[in-house]
Amino acid sequence: MASASAVLKVVLEETARKSIEEELTKCADLARSEVLLRYPKQFKGPAPDADECKQETKSKGRRVTWAMRLGIEMHEVARACAEERLSKVRPGRFSLDQRYRPDLATGQKELVSAEKEQALEKSGNGGELKGTLKPDVVIHQGDPLNALAVYDFKFPCVNSDSVPEWNQYPDGHPFAGFSQGEMYQKFIAPLVARITPRLGVVHG
Repeated sequence: MASASAVLKVVLEETARKSIEEELTKCADLARSEVLLRYPKQFKGPAPDADECKQETKSKGRRVTWAMRLGIEMHEVARACAEERLSKVRPGRFSLDQRYRPDLATGQKELVSAEKEQALEKSGNGGELKGTLKPDVVIHQGDPLNALAVYDFKFPCVNSDSVPEWNQYPDGHPFAGFSQGEMYQKFIAPLVARITPRLGVVHG
C-alpha cells in the first residue's frame, strides 16, 4: 500500500511539473512576441540581428544596448504572465523574484525580503546584495526555503536554435567558479531549468 502511495505521489508531481512548465513556456513565447511588437519599425526584420542587438538605446533614462532593453522588458512581461498563470495552477506555492542569501561555509540559506532589498538599493548599499541569488520562479509547497524547482527565463536577443548557457560568475565574485544554475541547485532546489522562447524548457 505504501508503495502504491509513493507511485501516486510521483505521478502527481510529474503532472504538476508538466503543467507548470507548459504555462511558463507560454509566458516566455508571449513575452518575446509582445515586446517585439512594440518596435515594428526599429529593426530591419521582425527581430533584431546581432549588430542591432549591440546598438545603444535609452531605457528609463540610461543608455543600454537593445539586447539589455529587450531582455528587461521581456522579463517584465513574462513575470506578470507567470504570476497570473501560476496563481491558477499552483496558488500560494510559488515565488517570483525571491532573493536568497546562501552561506557558503554552512550550506544554509536565508530569505532576503523585497522590502530589505529595496531599502538597501535606496540607501546606496546595493552592494550588500552581492553574493545573493534571485531566480525568476521558485516552486515550493508553501515555504520558499524548501523549494522543489527553480526556473529562469532566458531571452537571447538574436533568434537562435541553441540554448542559452547559464551565466558564469566572474573572478572575484563570491560564487566565482560556479554557474548560476549550479548555485541554484546547490542552495535552492534540486530541479533547475532555463525557459527560452521557441525552445521551451531545458533542465540542468
